[in-house]
Amino acid sequence: MDAQRFKMPTKDNIPSNTHPSSGGNAAGSDGRRPVLEQMLADHYLKILAQAPVLIWRANTKAECDWFNNTWLSFTGRTMEQEYGSGWAEGVHQEDLKRCVDIWLGAFEKRESFEMEYRLRRHDGEFRWILDIGRPIDAVDGCFAGYIGYCFDITDRKKAEMDLVLARESAEAANRAKSDFLANMSHEIRTPMNSIMGMSQLLAFTDLTAEQKEYVDGILSSSEGLLAIINDILDLSKVEAGKIDLELHGFSIRRSIYEVIKAQMSSVMEKGLFLRPEIAEDVPETLVGDQLRLKQVLLNIVGNAIKFTREGGITISVSVQEYREQVAVLGISVTDTGIGITNEAIERIFSPFGQEDSSTTRKYGGTGLGLSISSKLVELMGGRIWAESRKDAGSSFHMVIPFRRSDERQDPRTPARSDIRRLWEGEKLHILLADDQETNRNIMSRLLERFGHELDTAVNGEDVLRKWREKRFDVILMDVEMPTMDGNEAMRRIREMEQTSGGRTAIIALTAHALKNQQEQFLNLGYDGYVPKPVEIASLLQELKRCLQLSPVHHEAPPGAAAPQAAGSVDITKLADILTSVIPLLKQRNMGVLDKVNDLASAVPEFPLLSQLNQQIRQFDCTGALQTVQRLCEELDIQIDQRL
Repeated sequence: MDAQRFKMPTKDNIPSNTHPSSGGNAAGSDGRRPVLEQMLADHYLKILAQAPVLIWRANTKAECDWFNNTWLSFTGRTMEQEYGSGWAEGVHQEDLKRCVDIWLGAFEKRESFEMEYRLRRHDGEFRWILDIGRPIDAVDGCFAGYIGYCFDITDRKKAEMDLVLARESAEAANRAKSDFLANMSHEIRTPMNSIMGMSQLLAFTDLTAEQKEYVDGILSSSEGLLAIINDILDLSKVEAGKIDLELHGFSIRRSIYEVIKAQMSSVMEKGLFLRPEIAEDVPETLVGDQLRLKQVLLNIVGNAIKFTREGGITISVSVQEYREQVAVLGISVTDTGIGITNEAIERIFSPFGQEDSSTTRKYGGTGLGLSISSKLVELMGGRIWAESRKDAGSSFHMVIPFRRSDERQDPRTPARSDIRRLWEGEKLHILLADDQETNRNIMSRLLERFGHELDTAVNGEDVLRKWREKRFDVILMDVEMPTMDGNEAMRRIREMEQTSGGRTAIIALTAHALKNQQEQFLNLGYDGYVPKPVEIASLLQELKRCLQLSPVHHEAPPGAAAPQAAGSVDITKLADILTSVIPLLKQRNMGVLDKVNDLASAVPEFPLLSQLNQQIRQFDCTGALQTVQRLCEELDIQIDQRL
């Protein structure tokens, strides 16, 4: 109708049934209108009168002078009642002014228009109407008024309103979820800060080799727990499949050993065995996401232990194929447990999928572990599947590609508990702000171990007062504090620095640790950001970055003792250790793994001992027995046991 205006037969006439008082294009009965044109006009109106949509016509004075039968049936009114502006009596009062403005504006410009409004139906119910008006011309091209077509769009409007309500509800739920996750992040990280802080303080004390291993285990498990918490809390990325892989060189043998060590207490408690079988041709160093792989293995091995009453679990690794610089590994976890039925095996990788409801009651768990593991394996470019029979054990198989690397892991890389050498730069004067006394004590003790001088503050006002009194190299600022929070204190410091000159580095030290919050804090004016629980190495690295100091060093300090030679070996001590190791190796007893630290403390850098340590870590009992024999021959150690 836009391109071709509706053509009326004459310039200023209307059909015989037009109200006589209407003006503009109304004609008298003076006989000037040709009979044929009158007949055509009546014919068109008869067609429009029966159309299934509501139709109106208006004259050049913007007065309605005709309505079709569908309109009149809809409103339940007569033609006379609707003439002129009578039709507007049925328009909802909230829509009337808007409709009149659109109507008159279009008539003034003689433009097409569309408008939506509520019109009262004959039963009193207001229905939403889409009204489309188009200007019409007479045969001679002169403007002759408007014709309009109206459609009942109540169902569409209802659907639109339902969508708006649903969107608002979803947005409210999303805001509630974000608030909940932020609060949960804060609440979970606060106790974790104490656990990791105390563990790092413990690392500064004099530890035996066994105690040192336990501290490493606490810190390693804490880091793994934090990474998992980060992904659980950052649901938006999980839901969108946007978990990012962190690709670094790692040893799969070491990763499996750490998984075994983490599960050893559960295995020993149930009297099971847990052993690795790693093929010799598996590359020593691979490039991939070690944390994600360990997370998958911990899930699957943990399930295997849970559902196994006797026997044990085997973790096997082999090379399926080589593709240029890629090694495709086959990893299997096989147990002698209760097994899974064919029906249930199809749903175990679904969220909350377990064999039946009794599984949760008897063994615990949410059923999320295998679903998460499946998604992580797919993210790493692999696939995972299970094979099982009821009461005959289960095997979970993974095929995952890893990039090969010629880089070998440095055997002298500091353990997590070996943190004393992380700072070799100048000593700093630090202001630490935190309302929790435990946090202040832990952080103060940790940083003082590196020679830094610390002042502490309990809230933002305390920070401002001490900042005015003294010069600090850096402020470590908790965000949520009573009286005045960290953000307000930081903002006031930045304002005062604009007039006084200079700038104090301020690092946000906070349990607000969702992945999108780091950028928010930096945009507020902080120089750096370290999430709680604080890992001291990360904090020291951030201090170096913010203060533009030299990078953190991991090399041994000058004057460190050179590797011990074979001549300095305590033969008696070594003989005692080997005497206890041999029967464990012969029995393929997992308890031999606990002897690794004893061997490391004997002579850490002696080649054959390093080799023996590595073989024990890989649970290569046959190779380890051969190395023991060579050690005894080379060092002339007499052992009253047959090898």
